[in-house]
Order: sequence, then C-alpha cells, then structure tokens
Amino acid sequence: MVFETRPRFVANLKSTILKLIILLVLFYYYRTIIAAAIYLQDYVVQMVQLPLIQATFYLTLLIMLLLIISIILDIVSWRRKKYQLTNQRVIIQKGLIRKKRSYIHYTKIQDIDIYQGLIDRLLSAGDIEIYGGHEHTNIVLEDIPNPREVEDMIDRVMMGEEVGFKPPLNKKPQRSIIEEYDQKFKR
Repeated sequence: MVFETRPRFVANLKSTILKLIILLVLFYYYRTIIAAAIYLQDYVVQMVQLPLIQATFYLTLLIMLLLIISIILDIVSWRRKKYQLTNQRVIIQKGLIRKKRSYIHYTKIQDIDIYQGLIDRLLSAGDIEIYGGHEHTNIVLEDIPNPREVEDMIDRVMMGEEVGFKPPLNKKPQRSIIEEYDQKFKR
C-alpha cells in the first residue's frame, strides 16, 4: 500500500451541504409556513373542502424527513468510498448496499487528467481521471485531496520509483531490544 485516502469531505458533499441549508431553512420558517397555511385555509374552505393545514404539516414533515435520510445516506456513502494506490494498481472502493471495486494496473494507464473547479482549488481537492489502454477503461478519483501530489505519486510508481509516506518529523527511529538493553546497562 503506497497511499490511501477518501474524498475531501466538504468537496464531496456539496449537495449535502445544500440539503442541510434547506433543512435548516425549513426548521427556521416552519411556524411561518404553518401560519400561512392557516391563513390560506379560510379562503380555501370557502371554495373547496381541503384540509390545507394538515396537508402542509404532513408535506413539510415528509420533506424534512427525506432531507435528513438523504443527508445520512450521503455521509455514509462518503465514508464507504476509499481510494488506494498500491505498488501495482490504483483501486477505488465504494458502495453501501451494492459494493463496487474498480482498479487499473499502472502498466495499462495511458493518460491522466486533473479537473479542479474554483471551490475545489480553494479546498485543495479535485478529480483525477485515469485512462486505460482500451475504450471505457477509465476510472475517476472524485474530490481527491491534493490531486497534483497524487498524480505525481502515480507517475513515480509508473516509472518504477520507490514511493512511500514521509516519516513523521518528531518520531524517533525504533531500536531493537538488544540496542535498548545496551543503552540501559552500559552506563
């Protein structure tokens, strides 16, 4: 395993953020919506016998419930999406109910494209599309963090260079038991 990540949270869940905003607006204006239904009920009852207040209540409740379920499914779907770079291939794993695993070997990669919109550049995210040697053999790493670095990592692995994680700066190198013993008793 050379590298493992998942999509950038905010970049991947743009529609989820919009759903959350709509949900919050509905919660905030819920009393106003019901008050407007009560006000309109007087006029509607005179023309047609419709229970407008009950319909409005159930409709807004249904919309809020569907938004909450959609937000939860989006977050769970994001948690289930994973990108891996091994020393032999690029792998995408995703899915909650229907799991899907796609991969492409480095030897089959013909070209790599990076797409970054304005918001993606601000969030340091982007899409990497990897094209294989045959038609319809491309895979897309959506909203991947630092796409230029990942592209560089893929290029280096394709060229046969040894790629790995950078060691943490503050971590001391591990010593063997014998070195620990020598250090302890040679004072």
